[in-house]
Amino acid sequence: MKIRTSAVVRCAAGLLALCVTVGAQTTQKKTQNMPKPGASQPSEEQMMLHSMPGAPHAALAKLAGEYTTSTKVFMQPGAQPQESAGDARLWMTLDGRFLAEEDSGSFFGQQTKSFKMVGYNNASKQYEGIWTYTMSTSIMSLIGTSADGGKTITFSASFDDQSGVKQKLDINMRQSDDDHFVVELSGKTSDGKPGPRLVTTYTRKK
Repeated sequence: MKIRTSAVVRCAAGLLALCVTVGAQTTQKKTQNMPKPGASQPSEEQMMLHSMPGAPHAALAKLAGEYTTSTKVFMQPGAQPQESAGDARLWMTLDGRFLAEEDSGSFFGQQTKSFKMVGYNNASKQYEGIWTYTMSTSIMSLIGTSADGGKTITFSASFDDQSGVKQKLDINMRQSDDDHFVVELSGKTSDGKPGPRLVTTYTRKK
């Protein structure tokens, strides 16, 4: 009986210690998750507003439609461009939050396809996007701003090339009128001089 009593006591003591430990950990987690004194927390209304599309998204929606594309590639400043033609389809997705694009064309005689998506982050007040191509398995990330309500968006873009080296590009997306817009990509050489430039003009199909 003494052995059984001792075992019960040890078991009860172990369970008590476990409960105390778990309770302390739970209290610690709750304390860590509690808002700091004086810290402003977004209201439910603010969170809803951040999640809803607004004026920048409406401006992107104006670009939705089907287009023919004309692309010029300048390998260096002053050089004659390589020209190609293609098609593009743009549409708004996720209830008007993002502008998606599928296009096809050619690059130096090689047939290519791409998928792109651009949106406006209400919280960061910046445009964000991703571009992908059949010429690569990497994803290009874009962060941009606009000073004219979305008619012109200037992006900083980056991607990892086939060697795993981070490459950076400047991208300018500007709307000429309701039926035309232009996307221009420009890079720099390793010594910081202007590098290749790619200019694509979109013309809405009638």
